[in-house]
Amino acid sequence: MNNSPEVDSPLSVNGKAKRVGAVKTSHIIGKYRDAFGLDVAEYFPGMQEVGIYECSKTGYRFYHPPSLAGKDSLYRHLGRFPWFYQHDKWEHGVALRHLRAGHRVLDVGCGTGNFLDAAKAITGGDVAGIELNPDSAKAARERGLSVDGILIEDHARSHPVFYDVVSTFQVLEHISDVGGFIRACIEALKPGGLFIVGVPNNEGFLKYDGDAVLNGPPHHMGLWTRTSLEALCGLFPLEVLAVDIEPLKEVDWFQSVMERRYIRGRLARSVYHRFGGAGIFRKFLVENATSIAGHTIMVVFRKTSA
Repeated sequence: MNNSPEVDSPLSVNGKAKRVGAVKTSHIIGKYRDAFGLDVAEYFPGMQEVGIYECSKTGYRFYHPPSLAGKDSLYRHLGRFPWFYQHDKWEHGVALRHLRAGHRVLDVGCGTGNFLDAAKAITGGDVAGIELNPDSAKAARERGLSVDGILIEDHARSHPVFYDVVSTFQVLEHISDVGGFIRACIEALKPGGLFIVGVPNNEGFLKYDGDAVLNGPPHHMGLWTRTSLEALCGLFPLEVLAVDIEPLKEVDWFQSVMERRYIRGRLARSVYHRFGGAGIFRKFLVENATSIAGHTIMVVFRKTSA
């Protein structure tokens, strides 16, 4: 069991992170078994709990140790579920507004290439992707896209200061060496280029969902918020151009999380349902969804120097 009060931050050289919480490994293992028919016990040898740490310089929270990060077999298993790969991501549409004709674009973790296809129509065709899942990479290539199955660190070494835009959607939260990943993305950018990041919003309803086991190891390694994303500007040559938060789409999920959080006890639940509270609450959510923070936050950064 790792219960050190302080560890090295994965974001900053010589930076430290303090322990701020923990999750029992029995909870994680049980949830994966029951929900996905998957045994993840191998990720937690001899561990009773997993520590949650907070970077002192950014407020970024992450799970430790880094060895908890999911392997290819985990993603192959989860990829069998129809909900795992979303083809129409909200953040894709928002990001496309920042592209211009002639932009050279790299999408890191491009999946089957949906964003690249749309970006190609705007920029004129000079787009490329990185995808480590061989099946997804193959599907993207079959669409006529240029996709490499290598790490961004390796790609950046062969393509330094090359791209006008580097994007990565629903990827950063999976990375344990997140500092190295971000540095490589920036190295591949021209000065003035855009670094576009979309991640789960852990300032929204996600932070209240103790049953959202996929928002922890071995699936997710980081818990990003607007504060921790904007704080990257203090560690890397970046400045924030835009911040967008996805409007609520998962009404049922949001409702169940809020009901578990605020309606406790048998009597409270009985009264709530007897007087139609669930239906009233759902109607309110549907009518006000555009003003309620949903699953994803997207930040557009500009690289400020070489």
